[in-house]
Amino acid sequence: MQLDQILRNLPARRRWSSHELVAAVLREAITTGHLKANQPLLQDEIATQLQVSHIPVREALRQLQSEGLVHYQPNRGATVSALGPAEIAEIYEIRVVLEAAAIRQAVPQLTRAQLERARDILQRAAQARDGATWGSLDVEFHQLMYGLERRPQLGEMIAGLLRRVDRYWLTHGLMLKYRQEFEREHEGLLAAVERRDAEGAAKLLEQHLAGASRLLVAELAAGDAQAGAVA
Repeated sequence: MQLDQILRNLPARRRWSSHELVAAVLREAITTGHLKANQPLLQDEIATQLQVSHIPVREALRQLQSEGLVHYQPNRGATVSALGPAEIAEIYEIRVVLEAAAIRQAVPQLTRAQLERARDILQRAAQARDGATWGSLDVEFHQLMYGLERRPQLGEMIAGLLRRVDRYWLTHGLMLKYRQEFEREHEGLLAAVERRDAEGAAKLLEQHLAGASRLLVAELAAGDAQAGAVA
């Protein structure tokens, strides 16, 4: 784990307490795939790399456990949580409900400037050359389409679910594999929003998320089957 490097690369924000800082670093490491599913999270190592005591490390791990990113196992301590296909599918089902509701409410309220920002995000995504950059722009686009600046509670719920599944796209190198399909769907979604077609946008979004769920579950199942065959 190169947690000290992740710490240096975190964007400047408000002043964090020690456990908030540790949680932010570990969250970034998990969601970007630097820490992988089932990987042990050793408190001594984390404390040493981030130059903090064990108390904020324990508090941070408890926080990440509440977010579904960390799992405690008897006799093993804390590990990065691992999701099975059924859990991933369920998370996407919840996302469909929340995000479709969000975009229905947002479509009539989005300004011309916000739609221009969304178009710019899609143009930058089309030029991205790595999965992490593309994924970050994907999140930015969806958040903008949902108008989450005005609804922080809903925004946090959606972001929490996204953090739990998005890391699998990165760690398995899938962001760029399906980018052309996703970019076409994003263009269609933005066009519906520009027409102020809230129901049409919600329907396209539901299809987009359901399709992403099927692709991810299938990819993970194929990977597990291949690993079993090798073993």
